[in-house]
Amino acid sequence: MLRLHYTGDWVLIADDVGEALVAYARALAEAKTAAVIVVPVVAADGQVQNAEFLLGPASQLYLTQAEEVAHAEEADREVVRELQRRTRNLQTTMTFSSEPGAAEAPFDHDAS
Repeated sequence: MLRLHYTGDWVLIADDVGEALVAYARALAEAKTAAVIVVPVVAADGQVQNAEFLLGPASQLYLTQAEEVAHAEEADREVVRELQRRTRNLQTTMTFSSEPGAAEAPFDHDAS
């Protein structure tokens, strides 16, 4: 598990989700755009719940190691795949688009 530090606080997040989220945030910053993303986090009582993050060029977030906590692996894989897809699409848009800052609509995990 990782601690995702964001806006002066932190949440527990699965390693793979945290790493994919930071990579997506980096791609958004490089594209000078923003998106809202919903990802699973582990609450203080150990239950997995969804958290919504606004990511953009000014986002200040970082990851640190945390204690192990059980979490939903199946949901994590789906979220990681979607974050990686969005990151690739954003990077492709940045590389090949003639429109600076072009990006896709925000991903809402609950709506998929």
